[in-house]
Amino acid sequence: MNLFPFKKSTSVRAGGLLLLIFFNWLLVVSCQTPESLTASRIKALEKGLLRAVYLKGQRPEKLRLIDRMDFYKVPGVSLAVMDKYQIEWLKTYGYKEIIHYKKLTPETAFQTGELSQPVAATSVMRLIENKKLRLDDDVGPTYQEVAFAGRKIKPREKFSMTIASLLSHQAGFYPWISPGYPLRTAIPDLAQVLRGESPATNFFSFRGFDQEGGVRFSDFNYVLLQLYVESKIGQKLEEITRTEILNPLGLKNTFYGLPANQEIALGHDRQGPEIEGGFYQYPEAAARGLWSNPAEYLKFMVNLLDSARTGKPGLISADLARKMLSPQAPGIGFGFRLEGEREHFKIYMKGKTTGYRAAILIYPALGQGVVIMTNSDNGWILIDEILRGLSAIYDWPDFKPEEKPLYRLDPSIYQQYCGRYEVNENYFLDVSNEDYYLIVHPTGQSPTKFYVETQTIFFSVDPFIRIKFNLDEQGKVTGLVLWQEDYEIRAKKIS
Repeated sequence: MNLFPFKKSTSVRAGGLLLLIFFNWLLVVSCQTPESLTASRIKALEKGLLRAVYLKGQRPEKLRLIDRMDFYKVPGVSLAVMDKYQIEWLKTYGYKEIIHYKKLTPETAFQTGELSQPVAATSVMRLIENKKLRLDDDVGPTYQEVAFAGRKIKPREKFSMTIASLLSHQAGFYPWISPGYPLRTAIPDLAQVLRGESPATNFFSFRGFDQEGGVRFSDFNYVLLQLYVESKIGQKLEEITRTEILNPLGLKNTFYGLPANQEIALGHDRQGPEIEGGFYQYPEAAARGLWSNPAEYLKFMVNLLDSARTGKPGLISADLARKMLSPQAPGIGFGFRLEGEREHFKIYMKGKTTGYRAAILIYPALGQGVVIMTNSDNGWILIDEILRGLSAIYDWPDFKPEEKPLYRLDPSIYQQYCGRYEVNENYFLDVSNEDYYLIVHPTGQSPTKFYVETQTIFFSVDPFIRIKFNLDEQGKVTGLVLWQEDYEIRAKKIS
């Protein structure tokens, strides 16, 4: 007869506890709805942005989205995320502008920069499908007639240009991006842009022209494409796109040209203030003049992807959709920039206009992606951190923070870089040395630590900036170059 009550061993109790935790976890997982999964992903992003680099021996720090917006002086962010080939969620953060602090909504339109080109290209594909145009249409005579009008010197060679070569940036034009035109200034027509003729502010499109140059991303390709299509069809690009793309999809806040009744975000510069007039105009509409929002732009993309992967016609036939999304040359389809192979294959484009930055990232094999738009010249830096946060959440193959090892140079090397560097008469970079890093103090800004990458190249972590010191033949430091995304500063050493 057992006179003592039964007593479980410690190991049995521990095992039972682990089993209970396991079953509770299974219960939570099995009860998770698509809505709760999406909500957890949104929350994870809002608290999980990642810097470009982190120092060896440390772990990547997760950052809050609203804090990074404030850090980079980005007033507003709008994004739409795709999962399983459909829009999973969309959300906005911040404001349309910083005067009255009107909040962004999912309908708010942004300038999209280079993201204009896929929409223009799809409009052209619709016209091709309706046999109003052909991919192999010869555009050379049109270019020669328009670009050389009024010029005494005429080119001897014939121009070998087709709609296909313009769509894929292979016509031969020198790389060029339109800077846009402030409101209340004279706006050139497309012919004046191609001729580099006032009031256009760009160089003559024939400068640096090379028909054997391969892929060279230039807005001139889409300027000529727009001019040719409008002349052949007898309608403006805005009308063609509205008829062929926007109305069929019900996109009311996506448009070319000036806003009418649409709700828009205003652009802001790197220091934070609103740009002159709120936004610039882009007569080069097919190249850079589209307004849209992430929700509508992603809806457009889903239509193309569905057609390409299922074989069912959408805006265009499956055959044309696959051509658009397939490499016509390294890194380029018809209207789209393309990278990677197989499951790593992605559509990745970044849009830029004065005061705005945008990006689209789509993994067709995964059925996932995102469209992000911002109303700041600093937008790309923030967008990159958002992409790294999303990559961690959705386990994408790219956009991971990079671990940087720490190196230590001989003290004499650090000392030769110390001194004052002049960007202009009002802006200087003062460089000093502490321990194994340099400190760069720009005029009117906070100092930043720069760590060794090579003997002449240094980097900062927050924000990620790289500087390269220039040396003359005797090894004397003459100046530096600073890079941050698309931004570059050159400074000469004066002391």
